[in-house]
Amino acid sequence: MSMHANRNLLRIMSAASVLGLLSIGAFAQGPSQGTAQPKPAASAVQLTPYTAPDNSATVGVPAGWKVTKGLNAVIQMSGPQGESISLGNGLFVRNGPFQLGHKLTGTVSLSMPFQATLSQKYSMIWQEAAVEAGQGQPQINIISATPIGIGKSVAECGVFLGSMTGPQGGMKFESRFCSLPLDSAGVFKLFWESASIPDKLAAQERATAEAVMASYHISPASLKLLFQPLTPPMPPPGRAGSSAGESSAMYAARMANQTSTCMDLGVIREEPDWKLPSYCH
Repeated sequence: MSMHANRNLLRIMSAASVLGLLSIGAFAQGPSQGTAQPKPAASAVQLTPYTAPDNSATVGVPAGWKVTKGLNAVIQMSGPQGESISLGNGLFVRNGPFQLGHKLTGTVSLSMPFQATLSQKYSMIWQEAAVEAGQGQPQINIISATPIGIGKSVAECGVFLGSMTGPQGGMKFESRFCSLPLDSAGVFKLFWESASIPDKLAAQERATAEAVMASYHISPASLKLLFQPLTPPMPPPGRAGSSAGESSAMYAARMANQTSTCMDLGVIREEPDWKLPSYCH
């Protein structure tokens, strides 16, 4: 992701509206103890293939929907009745106190404590997006937060389901949200995919949202760039790397490949844990 794209990521978020920030899957219909509601079948939904102009990602677009952005693996679209979906979002964050409305310059856009819980980081993104969009803070009800089964050495990820009330009225949402490890310069990355559907459409639009999510694919080159840390990782102390003769550059490349593979399979494609490579756990 380019520096220009990172600097403008919060504007991208507000363009999709604060109510369309976070992800998709099954929409919450009632209280849950950490488990998502059953997902409707999405195979019958008709989608038109779309490829981002820079060939970074592809997705299927439902009839009547409009793609509003396709660049650097970020694809955003809006439906005819207030629906919105945003895929492939990444944001560099510096480890530090969170100050609402205070943006940093350059590649790193915000500061927030790395040790904050995933739910707290999730809430901070919502709060900042609302300020960026010039809107009041939305009333959010998180019904469940379910961890995604990849190791924290790769990323800490979860699926958040709930409902909210904001400028566009009542919405249902589900969010796939990840916090990647802290690098040696004190910077970490957040990643999320997103959709929101008006309350009155939630039941009938679930299959459409699922079909769009399942159709999203990132090119190999863009995938590695999306999950590349700002500062490349160094080999563990006392050795050149985990393989004999492995240089720092080789180690960084191997870690980037592993992270992108784990995030692609475990988060974007939602493969079950047992199908993931051992280094993803």
